[in-house]
Amino acid sequence: AAERQRSSLDSPDSPTSPQSQGSLSGPASSSVLVLLPDTETQDPYDFGSDDDESDDEHDSQLEIQGLPMPPLGSPVVFLYLLSPYLRLGSMYIIDGGEPISLWYGLLTLICASSLSAFCRHLWFMLGRYLRKFTLEDILIEAFVRGRGQGRQHSFARSTIACAIALFRVLLAAMYFRDSVNSVLQLVPEDMQSLAHPYVSAFLGFFVLVLCISDTVAAKPVIYASALSTVSYIAWLIVVSHAHATGTIQPFTSWQQRGVLWNIYSSIVFACTTTLTVPLSASLAGSLVAWPVKQHRAKRFKLLNVCSAALATLLMLPLVIFTSLHNGRTSDPSSLLVPIFRTVTLSLAIPSVVVSSPMPRLSHMRRFTSVNPAKFIFVLSAVLLSLASPSVANTVWDLTLALACLGTFLLPALTHITIHYFRRPLTIVLPQAPQSVHASPRCSVSGRRSVSRPSLDPLLQRKERYLQRRRLGKRLLWDAGIWLVLIPTCTCVVIWAGGRLTGMW
Repeated sequence: AAERQRSSLDSPDSPTSPQSQGSLSGPASSSVLVLLPDTETQDPYDFGSDDDESDDEHDSQLEIQGLPMPPLGSPVVFLYLLSPYLRLGSMYIIDGGEPISLWYGLLTLICASSLSAFCRHLWFMLGRYLRKFTLEDILIEAFVRGRGQGRQHSFARSTIACAIALFRVLLAAMYFRDSVNSVLQLVPEDMQSLAHPYVSAFLGFFVLVLCISDTVAAKPVIYASALSTVSYIAWLIVVSHAHATGTIQPFTSWQQRGVLWNIYSSIVFACTTTLTVPLSASLAGSLVAWPVKQHRAKRFKLLNVCSAALATLLMLPLVIFTSLHNGRTSDPSSLLVPIFRTVTLSLAIPSVVVSSPMPRLSHMRRFTSVNPAKFIFVLSAVLLSLASPSVANTVWDLTLALACLGTFLLPALTHITIHYFRRPLTIVLPQAPQSVHASPRCSVSGRRSVSRPSLDPLLQRKERYLQRRRLGKRLLWDAGIWLVLIPTCTCVVIWAGGRLTGMW
């Protein structure tokens, strides 16, 4: 009986035999067997899922090779996420001006830090969704029509790089000028004009030495950023003691900042950040290179929220001090304030310079191992820091506007453009091969859906279901953008326009 059953299973006429399977579909069938991913854990834009693994090991290795900076560990990424909060913007909060309401100050601080963390996560999700590792690539994908590497893309990439470099030069010039003014507070008043150029040259050379590295993953840049953060904490302790004893001396450069500057705008400026996209990509690369059980999205969310919360706590005493009416007189104990302030800002400049896009002058490598563009960058920042007060006011206003637009408004506009004006990326539909003579309108890049989708109705139904599922998970972020971020940015732009035109 067993032999009879086995022979019936192996018989060509048996319906379960391999030979008879072709008779079920027929020779004219065009059905295609498609291997679908596990959509419960492999949605590439799954905001609620903790799993964000790559499609395969080959793609993971390609991601590591395409990163703008080497893979970084979680402590280093946390340092670079935290340090931008603890710089000049935080120090500007207590530099003078009329005391503010404590509740308004706390509300501004909480809203600015929360929106900053929200926008950081927007950049992270956009980079993960588009499989892009730099800000330039994301902006080109969003705002440049057509696909490929044509002349239009090259021009757009150069324009974006120049805009980023300009902002970094202006930011470094602000740090230089404030550092020099802090040092000059330790010099007798009759010798300050003579010591000014020498102090600027010394700090410029000191910063240039720390900027020799080519990436923020280099140890000199990491140590400088860490020491800058430690110096800020020491500065905060000294300032707290001086405010408690009523012996703090206000900084003298409050009148040298443009019409957009006040205590509230200083709080907002303190919450502006950069480097979110390459940092999140480098963290993802480190998790691929050194496998751990925790996932990328969950790790970056945790680092982002923790850095914003810790920075808020470290800026909270400054807002409280600003709301108090304490007498302020000069005292020898307050001399530590300009010292720690200079150290904090000087050591913060290398990460700004090294992370800036610079042209690679390969023909100069035979003469020096240092990129000459860095020397030009540092020299430009030093010269701008020596500008007259009228020029400095314009530079300060421009820097504040660029920092706020790049931190809060740009990610919102990019998110809206990608998800409301661009064709969504496919999830399970296979990509059709591109024709050599295809028009630019029909050509796509990466995993974007093509103009001629698959004809398989089951696959199309699966694609529509996953697209709806992806949209449902994005509704919370869309609501935050349309109901909170865009109205807030609109009100700030109207206020800034009124200040610039003298209406209020």
